[in-house]
Amino acid sequence: MTAGLTFPLLVSTGPAQAESGTTAPAAAAPSEAVLSCAIRTAPKYPITFTPPLRDAAARHTEGKGVVLLERCSSPNGNLADIASGRMDVSITATASCRSVADLRATGTVTWRDANGRVAGTSKLTAPRQGGAAPGDSLLEGDVVSGRLTGRHFSGSATMTSDLRDCTVPSGLTELTGSGRLSFA
Repeated sequence: MTAGLTFPLLVSTGPAQAESGTTAPAAAAPSEAVLSCAIRTAPKYPITFTPPLRDAAARHTEGKGVVLLERCSSPNGNLADIASGRMDVSITATASCRSVADLRATGTVTWRDANGRVAGTSKLTAPRQGGAAPGDSLLEGDVVSGRLTGRHFSGSATMTSDLRDCTVPSGLTELTGSGRLSFA
C-alpha cells in the first residue's frame, strides 16, 4: 500500500494520517513562471533518512538523495536551453512521520540541454523555522546562486513511499515521489 499525499520532496514526508489515495491539488504555477519541470526521486537514489522516521516523537534526522527534473519548459522562452536537471538534495530537521520542524533543505541542480550538455547549475534553499501544519506543502524556496539566482521555486508532489513503514521497528528509511516544480 502506498499513500498519495502532497509532500515536499525537498523537505519532509508530510502527514502520515492522510487518507490513502488522496492528493492535494498541485500548486498553480505563477503566471510569471520562467521554467517548469516534472520532478521525481531518482530510482537508485531516493531521499534516505538517518535515523529513519517513525510514527513517534520527532527527533533530529538528516536526509539525502537525488531529484530528477524532467520535461522542463520555459513559458516565456528565456530558458529554452534547459531541458532537464539533476538535483542533489540535503535535509536536516526535527521530524517524525507526522510532523517536521526547524527544517533546512538545500539542493544543487545541474541543468542539461536537449543534447545532454551541461547548461549551468543552481543552488536552492528551503529553510523553515518552527513546525509545519499537516497538509502544508513545503516544496518552496529560493535559488541563491547560479542560473536562476533570485528566483523563487514552488511545487507539489505525490509521495509513493509506503507509510506503513512508519510503524515498524526499522521506520521509514526512504522517500519516493513525483510531481511538478516551477521557478518564477
